[in-house]
Amino acid sequence: MAQILFTSREGGISNEPFDSLNLGNHVGDLPDDVATNRNMLKAMLSRKAPVFMNQVHGDGVLEVSSETSSPITADALVTREPGLPLAVLTADCLPILISSPTVVGAVHAGRKGVLNGVIGKAVMAMQSLGGVDLVARIGPAICSECYEVDEQMYEDAIKIVPELATSSEKRCLDLLSGAKSQLESYGIKVSSVDICTAHNLNFFSYRREAKTGRSAGVIVL
Repeated sequence: MAQILFTSREGGISNEPFDSLNLGNHVGDLPDDVATNRNMLKAMLSRKAPVFMNQVHGDGVLEVSSETSSPITADALVTREPGLPLAVLTADCLPILISSPTVVGAVHAGRKGVLNGVIGKAVMAMQSLGGVDLVARIGPAICSECYEVDEQMYEDAIKIVPELATSSEKRCLDLLSGAKSQLESYGIKVSSVDICTAHNLNFFSYRREAKTGRSAGVIVL
């Protein structure tokens, strides 16, 4: 059975505004501090170093192994290699971890990811590699009360994924509902930790703080 982990912002060595377990190396934190934090994460998981992505809010899905060279530009990773941790970095976007007996996946899905179909593409990639009985777990992310967008963005988004809708007055997008609907359309059982990163100060939130660190969702086969 796959192991999964969602980190909070506690337990690392980074200083403000990245305090303390920042795992993102693209946010302005000291590289040595990020490297130390990532080594701490590695120690929690396995003997193999976690595989991180250069996330670009795209729809790229890549199968990786211990031999895959970095940097890796994608928004979803899948692997059939036991003991190899896959990591997705977030600070409001959805960290989606998908498991099966023989293949696992980690998906980064914000508004653009839900709209561009990266979730479905990751599922299909796992199925093409023999993945069956898929189960998804969604980690801490911004809730439907906190993700307000402008009127045009709201209308455009709900035309593509109606499950994103909340109300035309608030114009907040429900990323969790949108992602669940896409996963469930493939017959996948979905659960969520139901923690809002914008509400909960124990998690990094770009919407709340702008200059901040990144937490990780990690899955290991």
